[in-house]
Amino acid sequence: MSSFSSEDNSDSTEAVDNVNTALQELQVDEALRGAGISGSSSSEGKTFVVDPDVFAQWTSGQHSTSRNASPKGNRPSLHRGEGDKLEESQPAAQDTSSAGIPMEMGAGSGKAKRKKNKPKSKRGLAAPTGFEEFYVDAPLTPVEFKEEQVLYDPDTDFSRRIEYAIQRFCVRRKMDSAKKDVFDKYLALGGISAGPKQFAGGLDAASISDMTAAEITLMKATHFVHADKWGDDGAYEVDFATCAKAFLSSRVPWLYDLTGPDSVKQVKAKTNIIRNFLNYLLHHDVCPEYRSQVVSARGVCDLADKELPMVMQAQSYLPGEFQTACSEIFGGSFRGIHGETPAWATDARDLIGMKLDLAKQTFRIGMSTHVSNEVAKAYVEQNENSDITTTKIYKLALEITELIRASTEVKTFYEHHPAAKGLKPLGRLVAKTWDPPFRLPQDLTPEEKAAEGSSKPQPEVHDFLVEDYVLETCFVGMKLEVTVREMSFGLKFFDTVHGIFCTFYTLLPNELMIGWKIPEAEPLPYREKNKEASVPAGNLDGVEDSMEDDEEG
Repeated sequence: MSSFSSEDNSDSTEAVDNVNTALQELQVDEALRGAGISGSSSSEGKTFVVDPDVFAQWTSGQHSTSRNASPKGNRPSLHRGEGDKLEESQPAAQDTSSAGIPMEMGAGSGKAKRKKNKPKSKRGLAAPTGFEEFYVDAPLTPVEFKEEQVLYDPDTDFSRRIEYAIQRFCVRRKMDSAKKDVFDKYLALGGISAGPKQFAGGLDAASISDMTAAEITLMKATHFVHADKWGDDGAYEVDFATCAKAFLSSRVPWLYDLTGPDSVKQVKAKTNIIRNFLNYLLHHDVCPEYRSQVVSARGVCDLADKELPMVMQAQSYLPGEFQTACSEIFGGSFRGIHGETPAWATDARDLIGMKLDLAKQTFRIGMSTHVSNEVAKAYVEQNENSDITTTKIYKLALEITELIRASTEVKTFYEHHPAAKGLKPLGRLVAKTWDPPFRLPQDLTPEEKAAEGSSKPQPEVHDFLVEDYVLETCFVGMKLEVTVREMSFGLKFFDTVHGIFCTFYTLLPNELMIGWKIPEAEPLPYREKNKEASVPAGNLDGVEDSMEDDEEG
């Protein structure tokens, strides 16, 4: 253990006193500077000098910077004493000068004033982004109006006007990485590419002093429209509504995860970006010739807010328990894949596959409440003779035309019948065949094409038994792509769902052209290898000789 002597104790006490004295002098110096008194240190001591103007205000009683300024006679009298310690003629521990500045003279009684942090609103962290629900662009000033009359002149080519609008929209909106990703992908589907601006590091005032607003906007642009896409000879045509349909129905569900309890919020976050941009085009009258299209595209965003969350929910519920039971019994895609029930499972919807006993119970109750007498009779006869077979298996694209919810009698039966305990009541899903845009065209002869064009086949109607809670997530016009199985006794069911789509599902080939460039007229010349430096395969003599030379060197 270390020893501690009285001499060490006295040294420590003296050091503490010196620190306290320094802190007191520092605090007093700051207070006096605020009152107009400056101090200077020298070898002889410390000298204080009062500003003549401040002294004149004191004598006239006009110098006061605080609401609680003390009377003129209640001012501290400061002078230097022994040990260069600052003393006060008044005994009070705290005094207030006529300048309204409190000065605490007691040792250790003064505390430094804490600097308050600026609120988020003044630091820019809580500043509006422009994507708030009820955000509205401010009215244009006369200067802005004249400026936009030149930028968005209808005589200017549309590709140039939309470049101006996109750049100015990005400046007026605060986008994080997630919003910018959605916006860039939306523009890319419409043929507008994103990239770095032409001049890195910004533009100084001298560079842009003689430029017009249009020239400055072009120099700062990060989104570009290439001449080979739009224009008289371009392969693209302007269609805001179709582009919004394609992006929200075919791209957003595949690019982003919209599942989960906050599906509605996630969908609105995507549609709000597009809707905000379309509102900007309308507010600034960027393209009056396409105004009706922009309004239609904004209506597509509203429709996506309703349908996309239901599509995401239907994907987690379909094909449903009855369809899964049929697949387990009759050798479908769910046959024999049922595993142990997970501990977190609280509903049949949380399970994959179905046990055979439960599948038979679900199938029999559903058959007894919904199928016709002919189908039920055929099933009993074929089941007794073990003649039940699958007659057809085919992939089918469907469009829902009617949703028949479970009746009151059916719900009552499922609630009170002992055999239906724990099962969900069934309804009917009626759909017609649909020609999807992703289907490859058939290879037909000219005669077959002519015959098909003259007599277009009528769509077929299909009827399926689906749980009532699943029908709640469906809507008329919803598109499905499923694998259908037809049984020998007349029942149809689908056990594989390949895709679920909105009513406005649209597929554009535009994304195939993203990043594509016109090939060079003449390819780069082929560079021949240096034959002298090359070594034939399997011959290492030259390499070994060069290694020996390096070692000798």
